[in-house]
Amino acid sequence: MAEIDFLTKRSSQVRRDIVRMVHSCSSGHPGGSLGCADFFVALYGEMMHYDAKNFNMDGKGEDLFFLSNGHISPVWYSALARNGYFPIEELATFRQIDSRLQGHPTTAEHLPGIRMASGSLGQGLSVAIGAALTKKLNNDERIVYTLHGDGELQEGQIWEAAMYAPHHKV
Repeated sequence: MAEIDFLTKRSSQVRRDIVRMVHSCSSGHPGGSLGCADFFVALYGEMMHYDAKNFNMDGKGEDLFFLSNGHISPVWYSALARNGYFPIEELATFRQIDSRLQGHPTTAEHLPGIRMASGSLGQGLSVAIGAALTKKLNNDERIVYTLHGDGELQEGQIWEAAMYAPHHKV
């Protein structure tokens, strides 16, 4: 288990990354990103089991994470970089032309750690439940995590997914 001091320092690093990223391009959503820094540091630093150096889309044998509210991408990009998915220096390219780090994460950029394009609010829970069901059917006991913004919880797709999950015990 990581030391609290390390996690606290990592959260501060992530917050500094967020401010630098959003300030350098004069664009983005810093509030949600800053507010979720501790969550991402704990998730990637303590909770999830993954192999950042050998990322593959199927995620067999490792925990998965799906971000539904993609506009908080700066915090996710920082967490991924600080946990070895790609070089930290790439954070300086946030929202620049030809950068893999755009305002909403996308799989088209082939950025390690990203398994779902996000930005259309309300889709993350359905995707995460589908991944959890796949893991269940394949006897893969790894965990699927997802994060949503409060505004998207009114989407009908969220409610349908929320009813589907317990019925299928995922």
